[in-house]
Amino acid sequence: MKLIIALIVFAACLLRSGHAIKCYQCKSLTDANCAKDVIDATSNIHIVDCDMVSKPNTMDQVIPVTKCNKVITSDKAGIIVSRDCHFEVVGQKPDVCTVSHSREVQNCHICKGDLCNASSAGRLMYTGLAALFGMVVMQFVL
Repeated sequence: MKLIIALIVFAACLLRSGHAIKCYQCKSLTDANCAKDVIDATSNIHIVDCDMVSKPNTMDQVIPVTKCNKVITSDKAGIIVSRDCHFEVVGQKPDVCTVSHSREVQNCHICKGDLCNASSAGRLMYTGLAALFGMVVMQFVL
């Protein structure tokens, strides 16, 4: 019985509530901190609720936002790093980053979880912390 309770607590750690997600939103053109590998609490990067963000005009059939992204694009002028809510279009391959201008996508990191686009390892860190918490709970229950 204790094992079942421990497994339920562990599973609950991995679940998200509702569809609303918060993401960092920035572009390295206007905020040099956006280009850093990891965003820390002192960087003052804008945080947005993706349910409140206006969707791009070019997207007619947008799926509700449940992911964040970090996209690195380039052209002759240089490299731009941007972080934002990830908008998926009905019929588009999932987990694909598209840009509405003539820049080439160099790297695309898509993740689930509030503020997971702080680095390219956000999803792994969240899952690792949930697993660690679950193991600690199981030690106390067993």
